[in-house]
Amino acid sequence: MRAFTALYLGVATLVTAQDAIEPADFDVKAALLRNGVDVSTIPALLGLVESKSPAACSTACSALKTIFGDAKVVTQNTPAYDAFTNSYWSVQQASVDPYCIFKSSTPLDVSTVVLLARLTQCPFAVRSGGHAAFAGASNIQSGITISLQNLNEVVLSEDKSAAAIGPGNVWYDVYTKLEPKGLAVIGGRVAAIGVGGLTLGGGISFFSNIYGWACDNVLSYEVVTASGLITTASPTTHSDLYWALRGGGPNFGIVTKFNLRTIQQGLMWGGGRLHLEPQFPAVIKAFYNLGRNAGEDTNAAQILSFAYAQSTKFASVDLQYAKPVADAPILAEYLAIPDNVTDTTRIRSLADLTVQFNASNPSGLRETYWAATFKLDQDFTSFIKDVFFEEIDGIVDAAALVPAATLQVITEPQLSHMSQNGGNPLGLSVEDGPLILLNLNMMWSHIADDERILLANSNIIKRTVAEAEARGLANQYIYMNYASQFQDVIGSYGKGNEERLRRVAGKYDPTSVFQRLQPGYFGFGGAVDGGGV
Repeated sequence: MRAFTALYLGVATLVTAQDAIEPADFDVKAALLRNGVDVSTIPALLGLVESKSPAACSTACSALKTIFGDAKVVTQNTPAYDAFTNSYWSVQQASVDPYCIFKSSTPLDVSTVVLLARLTQCPFAVRSGGHAAFAGASNIQSGITISLQNLNEVVLSEDKSAAAIGPGNVWYDVYTKLEPKGLAVIGGRVAAIGVGGLTLGGGISFFSNIYGWACDNVLSYEVVTASGLITTASPTTHSDLYWALRGGGPNFGIVTKFNLRTIQQGLMWGGGRLHLEPQFPAVIKAFYNLGRNAGEDTNAAQILSFAYAQSTKFASVDLQYAKPVADAPILAEYLAIPDNVTDTTRIRSLADLTVQFNASNPSGLRETYWAATFKLDQDFTSFIKDVFFEEIDGIVDAAALVPAATLQVITEPQLSHMSQNGGNPLGLSVEDGPLILLNLNMMWSHIADDERILLANSNIIKRTVAEAEARGLANQYIYMNYASQFQDVIGSYGKGNEERLRRVAGKYDPTSVFQRLQPGYFGFGGAVDGGGV
């Protein structure tokens, strides 16, 4: 076993040097041999042909165990297995039982597991932070769940202009490692969210008005393709793949390193203010005005949530300012709204602010997220609020229900950054904006309430989209990181971008490995769950 591992680790540089485009005569077994895995020496793989069998995942997991041992391959009915599955954010994800869990530590590990999954035709899922809501998003029933948690480097370049970030990091860890240097990167706003999923889905940041979304601040990606090759995608190397990864999700490979642009960032101001129903009109007006005027001071950011708890309707206003300034003039309208129930705004670190956001995203409950996008309009914002409260009226008796309609503005400054470095595939432009991004998010405890809660969310989306179309305020874009399994995310990017994404996938993954064997997240051809509600 030790001799085999030495050979396995010794060929990583050979793999990295290969071109990323898969040849027509590609041989999976030969690719595994290049990784140091001789199929003929592994009992579980003897005589195996590249076709699916009922024992596919048993074979794949047994082979992984032979190659890597117990330290990297976690099997069912063990404390380590239970600890891993229980660590998912949503109960739906934690309830999924993979055949085995593979804890990769290097890009070469990822290459080998992709090739073994392809050889055996065992389905797989990839976990970065495990913060998706629906079952199968980053965990897979009876397949291989590939954990990236040990790929957790945070390494600054010599000139400190870039940071190499492993996808196994959560954003709190990234920020706390960079803060002593006075630096940050454009990333997530909740401490426990993983780097990989957020960045591949777009990635809205506290600083997006200044610098754009996370996907627009990736300098390059290290990515493992379907043929197990480890390559770099950047504006100058495999630029088509680089474009696709900027919001196209996990459809093109497994990213094992994000090289992110760093920014100078010290203390900032931020926190939440809670208002009751009499202040709703003033809150909506402030939300609209700040969204419309975002270009006047791009340091400011906002999140407005309408929610219901303990028989009370309330508006939660989360405000951020990128500098340690407590009374920025652009936020004056918000700060002048009287009778706030609570106020946690103060000067703090970026990492500390993500911890506050994390507190409103507890794990261990059933979860659902839904998304929609509309032209920014003050009256329509009020309409969304009204529809939300009307629809949740029928489900407020669900145990432990915490329903929210969270609104953000995709501002013109944000949209302007989406064209840098060749643009991204999201299908948005400055001419579209500013836009309202609606995120429905609900938590509850009992599976018996699933159907009616999902139906209420579906109704809110259908009603608001229909009204937006009637008012000329519709936009088809669906933000991947907030979407439900019943929504067609890639299709919402527009026909031209979807076709271009398909071409990129076909170039680097001509046999559709990531479409066929990674079924749980947003791919081509419609929603993950086409059944609808």
